[in-house]
Amino acid sequence: MTKKFIVLFLLLLLPVMIWAQNSVTFDFSSSSQEVQNTIEKDGITLKFSDLLGKPITPTFITIKNNDFIKLNFDRLLTVESKDCLITSVVFVISDVNHLLKLYNKEKDQLSCSKIRVGRNEFYKQPWNEETEKVAFTPSASRAAYIKSIVVTFNKDVSLAVSSAERATLYYSDRSFIIPEGIVARTYKIEGNVLSRSREYKKGDVLPKGTAVVLEAKEGKYIFEETSKIGETDPYNALRGEDIKTTTSGGEVYYVFGKGSNGVGFYWKKANGKAFTTEAHKAYLVYTPSKTTNAKSFLGFDVALEIQGPMVREKTTFDGPIYNLSGQRVDKDYKGIIIVNGKKYLNR
Repeated sequence: MTKKFIVLFLLLLLPVMIWAQNSVTFDFSSSSQEVQNTIEKDGITLKFSDLLGKPITPTFITIKNNDFIKLNFDRLLTVESKDCLITSVVFVISDVNHLLKLYNKEKDQLSCSKIRVGRNEFYKQPWNEETEKVAFTPSASRAAYIKSIVVTFNKDVSLAVSSAERATLYYSDRSFIIPEGIVARTYKIEGNVLSRSREYKKGDVLPKGTAVVLEAKEGKYIFEETSKIGETDPYNALRGEDIKTTTSGGEVYYVFGKGSNGVGFYWKKANGKAFTTEAHKAYLVYTPSKTTNAKSFLGFDVALEIQGPMVREKTTFDGPIYNLSGQRVDKDYKGIIIVNGKKYLNR
């Protein structure tokens, strides 16, 4: 029987930004190199365009045996980040007659100072702020001649948690220290029951390649990158990607969000089909015995399939017994109970 497709959900997977100093240099001191209208390096992108955003490829100019790229007065140079926060952009230009300024800003003039490189004199124009995107243009009705650009950016992850007090996180190649106020959890599937698997708290290492659900009060939290390895969870049913792509690895896929049933995992496509996931966000992968049995919504610590919970004699229970409200009960309790993370019908 086909399930009703749930469409009322709000993604809690908020944008990830970045924080710890790294820099990348774009050197235009040789006219023999090929320059495109878009140049990408280490997650930082330079885009050359006209004032309407149409791509324009810059040209070279040679002054006193030094090569520069030429940015005409009616052109833009936009510096963008990819999953990081730009903190400074430093230009080395030809002279004070060909300066740069911020585009479309009240305080648009960049400071300028003379520098010496070998026997040559140039001018340096720095810009310092925190942003993911910033645009520059020549400051007068003349072109700007640019020798090099150094972009500095941060590498710790800053994650915003919404009022729903949950979010998700995934990086395949980076480990982080869990900050204060955050609890990160993995989830496992055993006996067709989704339950908590591993928990990472303040000071713990979140290993690279580990997709997690984060629980915290609303606010922004900085995840410090670390070279420590940490302990992975082999039972984790959460997955993630470093780029925007199609989910894979199972038959039914869930996005983490808030909808008509509250916070949990929802189908994003009808019948739990694969969907496009955002970079660095977690999703749930499930392969049921029959895809028609899969539920369209999964809360926490619940059975995954439609059929009722397993029936088991109460005398065989080994471990503390809880009801669905999380209260501890004795073996004579009637109804659905939880033992060792699994649900049973105790008659």
